[in-house]
Amino acid sequence: MKQALLVGIVAFLFVLLLLPSQGSAQTTRNVTFLVNSATVPDTVNPGYIMQIRGNKAPLTWGNDTGGGLTSIGGDYWSTTLAFNVGDTIYFKIFAGTGGWESDVTPSDPGLPLGNRSYIVANRDSVLPLEFFDNQPSSMHLPQYFRPWTAVADTFINVYFRVNMQGADQVGRFGYRDSVDGDSVGVRGGGPGPDLNWAPTFYLTKEPPASNGGFSYPAKYFKSGRLRISKNQVNAGDGIDFKFLIGSDWGRDELQGQPNRHFTIPIGKKDTTISWKNFDNIRPSARVNSDTVIVTYFTDMAKAVASGGFSIGDTVEAEVGHFGTINGPLLVKQMARQGLTTTYRVVDTIVTSRNFLLDYQYYVNKLGVRTRENYYNFYYAGDVQAEAEKRQIMVPSSGALTVRDTATSITQARRRPDFPNARTLLRNVTVRWEVDVRPAYYQILIGHDTLNDIQGNYSITTPQQVFQYGPRINGLNTGSWQTWGGTLETDTTRMMYDDGTHGDLVAHDSIYSRVILASPDSVGIGTKSQVGQVFKFGIRGGDNEGGRGGFGNNHVENIVDATNSYVISSQFGSINPAFYHNWDYDNKRPVFTDVAQVPGLPGTFELLQNYPNPFNPATRIAYSVPTQTLVTLKIYNLLGQEVATLVNEVQSPAKYVAYFDGKNLASGVYFYRLQAGNFVDTKKLLLLK
Repeated sequence: MKQALLVGIVAFLFVLLLLPSQGSAQTTRNVTFLVNSATVPDTVNPGYIMQIRGNKAPLTWGNDTGGGLTSIGGDYWSTTLAFNVGDTIYFKIFAGTGGWESDVTPSDPGLPLGNRSYIVANRDSVLPLEFFDNQPSSMHLPQYFRPWTAVADTFINVYFRVNMQGADQVGRFGYRDSVDGDSVGVRGGGPGPDLNWAPTFYLTKEPPASNGGFSYPAKYFKSGRLRISKNQVNAGDGIDFKFLIGSDWGRDELQGQPNRHFTIPIGKKDTTISWKNFDNIRPSARVNSDTVIVTYFTDMAKAVASGGFSIGDTVEAEVGHFGTINGPLLVKQMARQGLTTTYRVVDTIVTSRNFLLDYQYYVNKLGVRTRENYYNFYYAGDVQAEAEKRQIMVPSSGALTVRDTATSITQARRRPDFPNARTLLRNVTVRWEVDVRPAYYQILIGHDTLNDIQGNYSITTPQQVFQYGPRINGLNTGSWQTWGGTLETDTTRMMYDDGTHGDLVAHDSIYSRVILASPDSVGIGTKSQVGQVFKFGIRGGDNEGGRGGFGNNHVENIVDATNSYVISSQFGSINPAFYHNWDYDNKRPVFTDVAQVPGLPGTFELLQNYPNPFNPATRIAYSVPTQTLVTLKIYNLLGQEVATLVNEVQSPAKYVAYFDGKNLASGVYFYRLQAGNFVDTKKLLLLK
C-alpha cells in the first residue's frame, strides 16, 4: 500500500513538472496609441498610410503593418497592441510612404532624446493624444505637445487647415504674385473670441516638410488655432464657418452654397478640423496622354573610376516618378555601346508634352540594386523630395533624347555616380578632408547665409566658418547623428584644422579627421560598406546644401586595396549652383583679380588675408570710403616687390583682391595698401 502511494506521489510530481510554470509566464498588457495627423504636411485621408514604428514587437522600425493605425474620423487615428509588462517602448510616427516625424523629448525625463517612449504598466493603458512632429529635430518638442499654445480652460482650441493649391491653379490665390501668397482666413458663427463672421481670423503658411519623404507641396496649406468660449456653447452644437482670401467677402469660398460645418465635441474638448480644399477646388493633375519615344544615354565613366560600377554590372533607367508618366514606374535595362562606358536604352512612355519628365539611374551590383547619388541643383518645383530626381522637358513634338554624359559636376546632365554597397575587404584607415573655403567666399562675396534646413544653426558671417568649423555626419556608427546641438558636441564627428587628428597642415582651411572603416561596423568602426554617404555641417547644423535640401549628400567609395585611403571633399560641392563664387574644378574662387563687394565703408581698412597660411592662393579684403588712387603690393622679407595687385583710382567701396603665390617660394611675405594718406601693412605666410 505504501509503495503504491509513493508511486502515486511521484507520478503527481512528474505531472506538475510537465505543466507550464505560471511564475515564468510573461504578462502582457494592451497599449492604445492615439495619433492626430493635422500636422502632417500632406493631404491625409482615411486611406492614407499612418503607422507607429518602434523597437518592441509587434512594432518594428521597418515598413510593415504591425503598428498600422486605423482612421477613427477626421484627423484622428488609433491602434491597440499588446506588449510585455515592464518593456520600454521606443517609437515614432511614420506618415505616408517616407515621412518620418522629427525627434521629440520623451515623456520620461530619464530616457534619451529622439524617440517617443512608454514603459508598459501592469494594466491596459491608453496613451495621451500625440501629434505628428513636423518641426526641426533640433527643437525636440515634448512627446505630448499640441500645435497651439496653452490657454485658460474657459476656451476650446479648434485647429483649422485649408489647402490653397487648387485655388492657385485657377488664379484665385496669389502664389504666382508673391512668395507667401495672399492672406487666407476663417470667419464663422462661433461665440468668439476668434471665430466670428467679422473680422477675419488669419491663418499662417505651414512650414515645409521636416524631411524629404513627402511628395506634396506643403506650402499651399494655411492653418491656425482659433479659440471658442466654452461657456457659450454646448457639446453637439453645430458651428458654421468658411474660408476667404484677403479681408473682404468678395473673395470668400462657397458663395451661394451652404457654409462649412463642425460640431462641438463631447466634453467640449480641443479638436482639429480635417483639411479642406479652398472652395472645394481640387488641384488638377497631369493628363499624361501623349505617347513619346525616349532614348536614354548615360556615361558610366565616373562611376567606374569611383568604384561604384564595374563593367558587367547592370544599369537601369527608372522613369516616371511623381506622376510624370501614365501608370507605374518603368524600369528599363540599358545596353553597353561597344567597348565604351556609354549605355543606352529606347523606351516608349505615355506622358505629357511640354511638361517635365522625372527619372533616375540604378545599378545592380552583386545582386544589390543601388540608386544613384543625384541632386538637382536647379530644381524649381514645390516638392522637396522631387529634387532628388533627374528632370527633362518633354518636347512639344517628336522623340526625346536624353544624354547624361556631362563631365562637369555643376551640370544637370552630369554623369551618374553610385555608392558601392559591397562590404569592405579589410579595415581601412580613412582620412576625411574637407576644404571649407567655398563656404567662406560664398558668404564673403555672395553675402549669402548657409541656412540650416533642420534647425537654427545657420551661418551668417565668413568668420563663423572657422570659429565653429565643420562636423561630418553619416559616419562612425553607420548612422546619421541628429543635426544641431547634438552633432555639434559629438566629439567623434568633429573635424580639425590644427595639425591634429590627421590634419596635415594647420590653418590651411582644410579640416580633417581619421576614421577607421571596418567590415565589422558594430565592433570596430564606421559603416561596413565601400560606399559612404555623408554630409558636412558648420557647427553641426544641416547647412551645407545652400538652398538644397534632403537627399543632397556626398557619396564616395573607399578603395580597400590597401589599409589606408584619403577622401578629399570640397564643402558645398553637393550644390555648386549655390556656391557660385567657387570654382570646384580648379579649387579656387571664381574671380581672379579684384572684385567689388556690396556695401559702402565708413573708413579706410585693410583686413588680414584669408586663408593664412595659404597655398597657393589667398584673398585680401580692403575698404575705400572716398575716391582715391589705390595701390596694393606684395613684398618679400628683403623688402623687394614681388607683385602688384592694384594700382588705379578706385571709387568708394569694399574690395577683395586675389593673390596667387604659385610661382613663389614658401615663406613670410608682406602686403601693403596705400590709399590717399592711408597706409597699412600686414604679414602673410605661404606654405607649400
